[in-house]
Amino acid sequence: MVGCGKIVRTFKRGLTARLPAANRKTKNAAASENPNTTITATAMLSSTLPVRPAFWNVPLWAEIGVYIIGLIAVIVCAAGIIRVIRERRSGAAPETPEGPRKRRIANLFCEVLGQSKVMRGASGKAHLAIFWGCIFLFWGTATATLDWDVGHYVFGQQFLTGRFYLIYKLILDTAGLAALIGLGYGAWRRFVAHDERVESNGRFACLIASLAAIIITGFFVEALRLAVQQPTWREFSPVGNLLSQLFAGSTPEFLTTAHLFLWVVHGLASLIFIAAVPLTFYSHIFKTPISIFWQKVSPAGAIAKIDNIEEQETFGISKYEQFTWRDRARFDGCTECGRCRGVCPAVKADTPLDPKSLIMTLRDRMRDAANDKELIGGLVSRDALWSCTTCGACARACPADIPIPDLIVLMRRHLALETGEFPEGLAGALENTASVGNPWGMDPGSRLAWAKDLDVPVAKPGVAYDVLYWVGCSASYDRRAQKIARAMVKILKAAGIHFAVMQEERCHGDFARRAGEEYLFQTAAAENIENLRKYQFKELVAACPHCFNTLKNEYPQFEGGTFNCVSHTVLIDRLITEGRIKVSKSQFFTVMHDPCYLARMNGITAEPRRVLETLGAHLREAKHSKADTLCCGAGGAQIFMDRPARINVIRLKELKDTKSEVVASACPHCLTMLTSAQAQQKEGAKDEVLFLDVAEIVAQQLESAAAEETSGSQRHGS
Repeated sequence: MVGCGKIVRTFKRGLTARLPAANRKTKNAAASENPNTTITATAMLSSTLPVRPAFWNVPLWAEIGVYIIGLIAVIVCAAGIIRVIRERRSGAAPETPEGPRKRRIANLFCEVLGQSKVMRGASGKAHLAIFWGCIFLFWGTATATLDWDVGHYVFGQQFLTGRFYLIYKLILDTAGLAALIGLGYGAWRRFVAHDERVESNGRFACLIASLAAIIITGFFVEALRLAVQQPTWREFSPVGNLLSQLFAGSTPEFLTTAHLFLWVVHGLASLIFIAAVPLTFYSHIFKTPISIFWQKVSPAGAIAKIDNIEEQETFGISKYEQFTWRDRARFDGCTECGRCRGVCPAVKADTPLDPKSLIMTLRDRMRDAANDKELIGGLVSRDALWSCTTCGACARACPADIPIPDLIVLMRRHLALETGEFPEGLAGALENTASVGNPWGMDPGSRLAWAKDLDVPVAKPGVAYDVLYWVGCSASYDRRAQKIARAMVKILKAAGIHFAVMQEERCHGDFARRAGEEYLFQTAAAENIENLRKYQFKELVAACPHCFNTLKNEYPQFEGGTFNCVSHTVLIDRLITEGRIKVSKSQFFTVMHDPCYLARMNGITAEPRRVLETLGAHLREAKHSKADTLCCGAGGAQIFMDRPARINVIRLKELKDTKSEVVASACPHCLTMLTSAQAQQKEGAKDEVLFLDVAEIVAQQLESAAAEETSGSQRHGS
């Protein structure tokens, strides 16, 4: 360590201290005759030794001032962050978040540093350029500070020298250029292309311009220094070197004066930016990572359970104060990117729901403690809450990992369990489910009527089965969906699987839970779990994604509710792969409509496609497919509400645009919605397509294979 006196003397000497003794004498002598010779000597030094010229042309007052103002900026920034944290916790409902911390940290690094959720589309790549460009510029500034304040003052030698310094300069110039390109795209998207998902107002114009100005002035500061020094390695600062050509022929006096002026402007702008971060849109730099850290770690398709529901005095959320500090952290983490708005089927159908506006309204309410407007019916309209299909598209697209459907269900619970408010049609479906175990009010005794003439085995206690086939309400009572159940029986028998169905099966309660009727859901879950535990089986197979998701992801929330659940598409794919069923090939063009609760919630997209390709299908992909599929409009209890439906019509158009003969799906609700949408069309029959479940297509090809085998045997015998 060096004493204070030595630090001051070294501080005054600057780069001159590294000159050989003879050179220092020459420089000092020349300086006494002509003060401008100091700059010339420094230029000569920098042209022979690659070294970072710290505080070049910067007087002592400016050097000291930048540290003082910098310290103030950091204090102001820290105070702003503390204020944000207090604002979130003030009046919020208490909560003890749970979940594996290691997994949260891993997700944080993956999504923040890796930008895994952001980097979709051109806007995502632009954000990646801005993010990493600014990260490297910050890293460069921090490294330069260590180089001078620690390397120079403490150890008497800088480490930003030689080849390392040249690489350092090249990286920073590239990073700054990348950030500028990203900012330029952002400006074009907002103010030229007028992307409806994002705002194009003065606030964002100032935000983009301020960050761009900091980077640009930094480049010009570098350019003015290079114009004076003319080092042989200036090509390692490509942007600065290019800009320095603008000053060819300028006098040293002009260059140094302009350099000092821009250095001060650049420094002040950078420090003001740091101080203002908590007060501006750029506060998402620290707010969004917090939201990501506290993201939902339970399965995407699982809604949180109300524990000890019989003992609760209130249900759901009806007042803003009932949101926890973690909920508020999520609101505050919103980046206003509009991705949720861009993928939301309710927005595409022009319903009252706009997920972006919903979250921003809840966020702004947190900052306005004096706002006494009611939450439901005031800040958030009832129609908006009932317009959500809980498809999860917004949550998947959100870079801040805000579980918007879960928040909507929390508010629906208040309407369902405290006020009893439901849209027309839904109340009847809930009453039917509570009384007779299915939403249509059909006779429970006729639940297995679909299996007539199929000789379907009914499960018996004490008998071990390979598969317990969960039929579901749709396939039990809906005539169109019954064809799916019959197809599944044919497949299971063809594979020689020892299977059975459960006589006591009743509605699993998925739509009730998403409608906010948690009590009915828990009652149904308890009854179904008790009945399932009577039987022995290796796999519980469901042909409805809503049944599958509930049995797989939500029933484990209850004691004894964990079963080995398998989607019928996964089972069929496995049976074909293992050669347990034989199918014939038939050339046809098909598009796979991915159900939300199969593809997005549970990641099952490859298996149904593999099955179709095995059957000889020529697959075509819709505009929205696989995990980014577009909802049919049935989810979130929408299928039971007497509301105008347009989502299914929009989805049908996307599927028809592929010019496919067959629309393959893996959900009875989707088939119902798409068939209904086609019935609403005024197009001729020639424009109609065939809607089939994957199981139905396979069952048809089983019949073809059997017919071919019989025909072949007859020919061989003759």
